Amino acid sequence: MQPFGISDIIYTLINNVELRPDCNVIISRCGAYEFLSESKSQIESITSKYYEIIATSSKHTGFTADISIANVFDRMSDTFGEASAILGSITSANNKSGQSSVDTDTIAGETTSSTSSGSKPSTNIDVVGLAVFKSDVLVGELSAIETLCHLIITNQMEECIISIPSPFDQDSVIDLYLAIEEDTKNDVKLVNGSPFISSKISLNAKILSSEKNSNYFEEKNLELIEEYATSYLKSQVEAYLYKTSKDFGSDIDLFGRHAVKHFKTWDEWLEYNWLQNYSNSFFDVDVKVKVISSYLIS
Repeated sequence: MQPFGISDIIYTLINNVELRPDCNVIISRCGAYEFLSESKSQIESITSKYYEIIATSSKHTGFTADISIANVFDRMSDTFGEASAILGSITSANNKSGQSSVDTDTIAGETTSSTSSGSKPSTNIDVVGLAVFKSDVLVGELSAIETLCHLIITNQMEECIISIPSPFDQDSVIDLYLAIEEDTKNDVKLVNGSPFISSKISLNAKILSSEKNSNYFEEKNLELIEEYATSYLKSQVEAYLYKTSKDFGSDIDLFGRHAVKHFKTWDEWLEYNWLQNYSNSFFDVDVKVKVISSYLIS
């Protein structure tokens, strides 16, 4: 049986005069009716504003991306990359702390969310991660940290908060506020016919959490945190890139736009078939994280 594709649905929706091209596309891990029935907020009464906030918040959380139906249509129609969509589901459970939590390996439906005892949660759904397509067929899902890597590579992230392993205590973590220092620089070369992709990432980080007796004023401690943060993000970005290329064979980062310059004619580009050759890619990731102590201490 051939896998079910969504191109016919996307083409139908993009031609619907009642839908704007900037409408977001959410792939639900549960039934669509169930997702829409549970998708409501006690805070925002205007439905359109509620859905708008879900997508645009990605610039400040890194949990998902702002992907419109026009984006999906373009990716399914061109030769430079593949499509992705927002991943959504119903919140799996309520925690006792009253806090909303998203782990780095979490995808939609696996977070926990609740409010104070006796009150209703502000929302019954979560949108965490991305749905990845090959042509028009769903081939995989990305977690929160993998989605953050995607946003960094494609220069869509403005700020976010992540937790990295503490270099001072293996059983604890340090919370960092991340922001882009310079736009990520991507380049593609062809080595013996295979894509060699390099990404240069530059980030600023501020320490948000503190531990008893910790001294982040000391230069050696800041350098150690920088080293851990750099190593952590480098390994996460590399794992993400190899997952999209080897496991999914899907170039959702549009590296094809950097590769096309190596071909003299359009026919040569089409003959090379970038979307198939992306699975042969190998990567060189350069990450630089500059850490300062914290907002308050600064």
